[in-house]
Parts: sequence; C-alpha cells; structure tokens
Amino acid sequence: MSVHIGAVFSETDKISIALATYNGERFLREQLDSIYGQTYKNIEVIACDDCSTDSTVEILEEYKKKFGLVYYINEKNLGFVRNFEKLFTLCSGNFIALADQDDIWLPNKLEILIKNIGDSDLIYSDAELIDENGDAIHHSLIEGSGVIVGSGRDFGYFLCNTSVTGCTVMFRRSLLEAVLPIPEFEKYHDWWLALCAAMYGGVKYTTDKLVKYRQHGENDTGANKKTPLHKLLLAYLSGDISESRVRYYKRILERTDFFLNRGDKYKLTSSRVELLNDLRDYADSLLGKKFHIRIIFLVFKYKNILFPKLLRLLKFF
Repeated sequence: MSVHIGAVFSETDKISIALATYNGERFLREQLDSIYGQTYKNIEVIACDDCSTDSTVEILEEYKKKFGLVYYINEKNLGFVRNFEKLFTLCSGNFIALADQDDIWLPNKLEILIKNIGDSDLIYSDAELIDENGDAIHHSLIEGSGVIVGSGRDFGYFLCNTSVTGCTVMFRRSLLEAVLPIPEFEKYHDWWLALCAAMYGGVKYTTDKLVKYRQHGENDTGANKKTPLHKLLLAYLSGDISESRVRYYKRILERTDFFLNRGDKYKLTSSRVELLNDLRDYADSLLGKKFHIRIIFLVFKYKNILFPKLLRLLKFF
C-alpha cells in the first residue's frame, strides 16, 4: 500500500473541513463563523447531518447560501464514527480537518496546522477547554486530560494508547487508503486515524491551542472520557482487572487480530508482526486471567507502550 505523500504543502492546497452534525443548533453558528473566519482561505466545508430533529439543517442551508457550504442529510442515523467515515469519502481537498458542531476554532488554526505538518500524515494540536457558555474550564486539553503526547511513527504506542482528539486533527487525504473502511470494532474515528498515520508517514503534535473545545452535557465524547487508565503491575498480577481494563485488552486484541489478518494490505514489517503477536498474547492472556511468566517479560519489553503514565510518574521519584 502506498499511502504517504511526503510533500510539504503549497498555497494551492485545498483543505476540506469534515463537519458532522446532529441536533447542533445551539452552537453551530458560532462554530461555522469560526471556520469561515480562518486566515487560510482555500477551504471547502462538507457537512453530513445525522437526522437532526432541530433547526440544524436550516442553519446549514443558511451557510450554504452565504458561503457555499455543502451538506448532506443521512437517510438514517449512522452515529458519529460512520458519519465521519461518510464525510471522508466526500472531501476533495489534499488535506482534511475534522470539525465538531459545538467548538470554536481560533482564526489561524488551519494556517498553523498546514504550515507545521511537514512530511507527516497527520497533525494535531492542544486545545483550551470551555463550558457551554464559552467560559474557560482548563487552559490545556492535554494537561487537563492527563494524556501522554504521542508523535512520530510509533505504531506500537498508538496501537495501545491515544492522545489525539478529533477536533484538533488535520490529515492528508491520501491516508484514507489505509483508514477506510473503519473497522466495526473501532469506537473512535480519530483514534483509528492516528494509528494508521503512525504506521505510515507519522503523527505530529503542536502545543498551540487552536480550538476552544466545548464540554457540555450533550457531548458524544469529552476530555475525561477518552483517557485510558493504566494500572500498576501489581493489579495485573493479582487479577484485579476492572471493566475499563477489559475494554482496553479487548481493543488491543481486536486491533492486533485485524492487522495480522491483513498483513498483505498493510505491508507489515517483521518487527511489526512480532509486536502485534506479542501484544496479542499479552491481551489474550490477561483477558483469560492466565498470569504466566511470559506476561512479566512482555510487560518489561513493552513498558513504554503499556505504561507511559506510570513511567512518567516514576521519573519524579
């Protein structure tokens, strides 16, 4: 599979903004105004509405007449992952930026992302957390959620962790060859995008806070809903596996099986096959509560992948 373009941007590159909407009348105009107020002007805005019952579609029609926004209405409710998947196929730009319906973009968001993506396949940024009234909750999404920032071509890290939030993401359209179709087991499109990018041209992170990321009662996801919690080694060895841990192991198992069964498509190197097999054994053993000596070996071999938070904490002692 040939995915990575490996070229820097030019001013003629169009950025497609993929906007997923569902009953978003409350904040949608503010978000659209911030998108059309970008300093980078070569954009198209493509929206897919997921069967809204409020005035969302009327707002989209308003911005279609005013700015040329293009929108589609789904025949049935797809959910946010499949809605974004559909959006990806409708975008024509060399780059695609993800947009939620309730955030606010800083005016230079797209300009900073496209100037800094370099030869990576995906770039993401930090964000400021705001409440439903637009008041600041926390100055940093990354600090507030406690994630460990991932970047580069560390496929193993993104296989087991994530630090990427969709509303901060821009990626090369060529990456869709690897991304689509999104596997049924994937719960978040942005996690899958980051994993595929890490496999090829890599992921880049900028500390710039380019989005005001709104947190309110109607969010599908949020800053405190997307952070995998890593437990101590003693918890593993004692068999104390929480429900969140079970979901975590299942996700590793599903992902490793997926790639191992599609080695030809993704052109896996021997080192990545070894990584996938090891992590599959690790997750499968812990799900079955089979605590043998190999688990300890794998924990130490892949400690940077499996325990990034714990390792950062230990540096303070």
